[in-house]
Amino acid sequence: MTRSVPHVLVLGFGPVAARLIDELLEEVSSGALRLTVIGAEAEPAYQRIRIGDVSVGRIQPADLDLTDLTALREAGVDVRTGVRARAIDRETRQVMLEDGDTIGYDRLVLATGAEPMTPSFEVESRRGGAIDAEVRASGLPDGILALREMGDALRLAEVVRRGEPVVVLGGGVLGVEAALAIAEVGAPVTLVHRGNVPMNRQIDTDAGMLLRRELIRAGVQVRAAADITTVIAESGSLCAVRTSLGEKLPAALLVTCTGVRARDQLAGAAGLPTRWGVMTDEACRSVSDPRIFAIGDCATVAGRVSAGLIAPGWEHAGTVAQTLREDVGLKQPRERDAAGAPVELAAATGLDVILLKSHTLNIACAGTTDVDPWNPDSPTVSTWSDPKGGQYLRIVSDQDRLLGFVSVGMPRSAAELAMHAGRGTMPVTDRTALLAAEHATREAQLGPQDVLCRCAGTTLAQVQDAAACSSSVAEVGTACRAGTGCGTCHGRIEKLLREETQQLPAGVTA
Repeated sequence: MTRSVPHVLVLGFGPVAARLIDELLEEVSSGALRLTVIGAEAEPAYQRIRIGDVSVGRIQPADLDLTDLTALREAGVDVRTGVRARAIDRETRQVMLEDGDTIGYDRLVLATGAEPMTPSFEVESRRGGAIDAEVRASGLPDGILALREMGDALRLAEVVRRGEPVVVLGGGVLGVEAALAIAEVGAPVTLVHRGNVPMNRQIDTDAGMLLRRELIRAGVQVRAAADITTVIAESGSLCAVRTSLGEKLPAALLVTCTGVRARDQLAGAAGLPTRWGVMTDEACRSVSDPRIFAIGDCATVAGRVSAGLIAPGWEHAGTVAQTLREDVGLKQPRERDAAGAPVELAAATGLDVILLKSHTLNIACAGTTDVDPWNPDSPTVSTWSDPKGGQYLRIVSDQDRLLGFVSVGMPRSAAELAMHAGRGTMPVTDRTALLAAEHATREAQLGPQDVLCRCAGTTLAQVQDAAACSSSVAEVGTACRAGTGCGTCHGRIEKLLREETQQLPAGVTA
């Protein structure tokens, strides 16, 4: 009897789904596995975390592509874009699509991501500059977006190019990054946020005060401890907003960065347990249906709610690929280095590090930092501050464990601490040594097995191997995936490429 080929159906075609496809491509190409991918957006997978760079014209949309659609289809992947799933029938193991089609599955992977939470606003409609009593908007006016999809980025790019005012609502990482990017290209922008300081969920109050000052220095108008209550529309298009402080701000566009929710409605309607995401075990398998998996922002893995970072999602993809092979009896591939030796992949043991993506401001943070240093029961807190110089450093530790850190304007200290956060180790006992390192001629030195690209989990040794036969960051990314995430490691990769070029004999190019 001929054994049927197992069919894996993936709902969602974002960066995490793209990584899963890449992991399973060899099995699909060999005919050992059937793979179908359903994407709601018209575009194939792109690096969503960097669409802010598209919105200010630094890069083009094509620069964020993560997949080659033609190559995937030639390899045997059935990719369908611009179509949404309508329902999951777990009894018959089928998914109904909005276009009327029905697709069966042996294993189903939910990679539906998260969707933005848009606040409620009062709408004030005007015509010819006067309040129009006849116009009662049935919804929000044109000009409000969440900067979550490529279409949002292209719309923002038009407004920035024309030099029209933009208001960003939300003082988290995404809101700060968006406001900074707009200011860095010279467009007028105001950041409105509810906390006393921006990024108050990631950094302590003193660091937040310095960040606020640096934002103002960069050209961002900041309105703290405020909200937007009313959006004002002129002939159906946004023209201004009114804050809870009573201030009216001109706005051709309002960018809302006020959080996201897991896109888990399909799973919930199918009877799968959800709690801030589809509930799964450590293997990303649904706690109630062994044939269904969830990865990325739509998943709550072993009780851990998604933090919105790309690296954990890519780890989920690798985990599910391995589990799927085991489920259907396929051989597990072994990753090998340039010398052909097997690469042992260690489980992540450190803290998730957040690096602010900005051309003018360096901020890195991880773990817990907003603790009272004067409380005798608190962990050890070491702080150094130079507000006038735009520098701040706080390290929180408990004996030999690094619990958290925040670094503002101190890139070398940030690199050193990020390295230790990834290793799960402590920096030097004498914290003042980090201050000396900030002004040293050499930056923190990574060991061969230290992670260089935090998004992809790629080590220095793997990047060096790839750089030896590459001539660009993109080629390195193709070879080992480094640099394909948030982009903050591009500088280090470019440095390695320069070093490789300098080592070549005269007249020889990579």
